[in-house]
Amino acid sequence: MTDLIRAELLKVRTTRAWWYYLGVIVLLTGIAVAGDTGAAEDERRPLLEFQLGLVEAAGIASLIAIILGITIVTTEFRHGTITPAVLVEPRRELVAVAKAVATTILCLAFALVGLAVVAAVGIPWLLALDVELQLGESDMAVRAAQMLLLVVLWGLLGVAIGVLVQSQVAALVGTLVWIFLVETLLIGIFPWLDLEGLLPYLPIQALDAVDGTGGENILSYWPGVAVSLAWIAALGAAGTERLRRRDIT
Repeated sequence: MTDLIRAELLKVRTTRAWWYYLGVIVLLTGIAVAGDTGAAEDERRPLLEFQLGLVEAAGIASLIAIILGITIVTTEFRHGTITPAVLVEPRRELVAVAKAVATTILCLAFALVGLAVVAAVGIPWLLALDVELQLGESDMAVRAAQMLLLVVLWGLLGVAIGVLVQSQVAALVGTLVWIFLVETLLIGIFPWLDLEGLLPYLPIQALDAVDGTGGENILSYWPGVAVSLAWIAALGAAGTERLRRRDIT
């Protein structure tokens, strides 16, 4: 299993996409922190709530994480490298697990890069404005940990989708359509059908609860984590069974 995980990490690190992912995270997180800090009113910048919001910018890595999770699986089918992979390890469920573990490690790296960008941009800027930092507050550490878990869960959802769908184009397009269109439509339709109680259990709504910020039609934190894990487990189990039964040539 260790060799499988190392192989998965090596596959990602030796592709240009890895550096593109990191570049996008650095760029978008830096823009978000700079924009929020520059546009904020002077009296808001010292507030814990505002500085927690800066930490939340690291969550931008979530969208990159789900793309990574999808492509770490579907690229194998797209380029035919799944065949030697399952020849080396005939127990296909272990191949899926190795991809999930590798994705977890890489997503933690993504989230840590995002947090580092938040610190690199936000701290000097606030200090230059003579703003008191709230780094000693426990809520800051909690929110940073929540961002780490959030990015990991998005990545694992991507792996589950990739194993289930297996076609790279279908998985990527379908996921983006679900995130930005389908679930939004369901949020508008469910109340008309008296199904608004189901809204918090939709996959993206559940993941939204994991960022710790709360909101309307959102589960509280730990139920959100549990529902997110349930979606990942269900999709991953179905996908692993499909992978196990698929004729690999």
